[in-house]
Amino acid sequence: MKQTLALALSLAALCRTAPAGLGLSFDKRAGSLPTLKLPYATYQAANYNPDGDIYTFKNIRFAAPPVGDLRWAKPAAPETETEVQDGSYGPICIQAPLKGPQLTGPGASSPVGEAANQFLAGIPVPYFANASEDCLFLDIYVPAAAVENPSVKLPVVSWFYGGAYIFGGKDSFGDILPLYDGTGILQESGGNVIFVASNYRLGAYGWLAGTTMESDGLPNAGLYDQRAALQWIQSYISLVGGDPTQVSAWGESAGAGSILHHLVSFGGSQDPLFSKAVMQSPAFQFLFDRKGGLEQTFQNFTTLAGCAGQGLACLRAASAETLQSANTKLNEQGPEGTFAVGPAADGSLIRQLAVLEYASGNFYKDIDSLILSHVSDEAFIFVPSDVTTDAQFSTFVSEVFPPYGQSAGVNAVIEARYPPVMSGSSNYTTEFDRTKALLADSSFQCNVRYLSDAYNGINYNLQYSVTPGFHGTDLLPTFYDLNVDLTALGDNAPFPLIPGFGSFAQTYQSYIVSHARSGDPNTYAKLLNIPPAINWPKAGSSNADVLTNVLNAGDLGFSVISDSETTESVCGFWREVAAAVTNLGGYAPPGSVVTSTIVPVAGDSSANY
Repeated sequence: MKQTLALALSLAALCRTAPAGLGLSFDKRAGSLPTLKLPYATYQAANYNPDGDIYTFKNIRFAAPPVGDLRWAKPAAPETETEVQDGSYGPICIQAPLKGPQLTGPGASSPVGEAANQFLAGIPVPYFANASEDCLFLDIYVPAAAVENPSVKLPVVSWFYGGAYIFGGKDSFGDILPLYDGTGILQESGGNVIFVASNYRLGAYGWLAGTTMESDGLPNAGLYDQRAALQWIQSYISLVGGDPTQVSAWGESAGAGSILHHLVSFGGSQDPLFSKAVMQSPAFQFLFDRKGGLEQTFQNFTTLAGCAGQGLACLRAASAETLQSANTKLNEQGPEGTFAVGPAADGSLIRQLAVLEYASGNFYKDIDSLILSHVSDEAFIFVPSDVTTDAQFSTFVSEVFPPYGQSAGVNAVIEARYPPVMSGSSNYTTEFDRTKALLADSSFQCNVRYLSDAYNGINYNLQYSVTPGFHGTDLLPTFYDLNVDLTALGDNAPFPLIPGFGSFAQTYQSYIVSHARSGDPNTYAKLLNIPPAINWPKAGSSNADVLTNVLNAGDLGFSVISDSETTESVCGFWREVAAAVTNLGGYAPPGSVVTSTIVPVAGDSSANY
């Protein structure tokens, strides 16, 4: 409770309640762009879009540059700037390259094709030349009607991008695709929502964990950045006509995985600062070994940065170039299909693996409504190319789980659940299929199941099956903008150019925008479109093995199905794996221990908490 209060006070200091005299200044007759006066700076809108009657405010600082002593520290309040800011300065955060995406297709060798294929993996192309540690900025898309009359109270969408926690940015694709541009979303709403997209620290800058970080720094700094952006919305969005009590958090992949973790912050005791959410393919790895693997990753990073044995003080004093090089090398060290960092158990903000917090009832419950979504082929592009034999599969599993888990038999249980290709009990014809099933279940699809069980009765579930159904392809209809012409890209177009995709995208988009506006995807859905929206019921009871009442978005339109990819029989197994490795390591919070029967657990499950 003391930690929660301290965090609340810290965030309140970061984003103070706006005093009188702040807000919009606008004279429509003069033809000038409006300005937004905040306590620390004044920002002029970057542009006006007549297609949607929308003003965009770009690159508003919501926190100070996290450099020097603010590296691996909580976001600090922005410094005061006396000159009017035009939004032209706003780098994305430092990126690291992805290892081993498997996606191929037409035009893959061209620059646009490569960009498209990486996008389809849910991982935006890193623009290293425009990346900086000074990156904590957000963009706001505001209907002109709200600019002219900011006393209105419009629902707000807060977007968190994906990118495996090492890539991405609020406007990474601004020159190629309408991602993550809020124009199409505002158009679909009829000018009845406000859209905010914000950056957060990535890679080692945002997600280092382990015992040294717990004592000297800030594990999960990226989550604190996201919360600072949400706190900025609470403090200032009313100045542009937004309603801070009607905030919907949207995210895909790492963005959705982040939202999932906000709901278990401090054991679910912290208000996440949103009342609704759309989580598309929530993704993350099991990162739980605080004294072992997580600490070793931290020590590896210090060595790569030339700070071996010198701790966080040395890292905070290191040059930007040194840290950027170390960040890239850190991710290169890991095996394909895995990532060095991401949301991790730290005994405080994230007490233990999120699945166990949901299973033990330690999640934030005062939520109005959720949309929980996955695609039909989540893991295809993440399957390591070098896993072609049973021995290599075993090696891959051993690289994910710590030695104590292997010695206790956890790895053997996992391999028995995903049996070798040549065994009589195997359902797999290739090692690729075997590995894909393991990754899809453990890192993607079951996260939807855990959320669905926890929030049963207020959740709408979705499967996105439009060909090819790869991870990230559901972003295309999410950000569809009917005024952006992508046909000039020809064979390199980064979306399936199936007949009528634009019309399909509008119906899909209408569901999620309706949810942001009303909490119900059906209220403003396009019933008269082609294909038409159909009634989308709330997900079926979590007591069954297979979830029912799931909306399928497919090549032929929309239907209601049972979801065979989020079964309790599979996801319950991975819940037990999470409990086993947590309890074996002694990392379970006292009073919140989830038991496991897959291997014997001796000793105190909370000994190292």
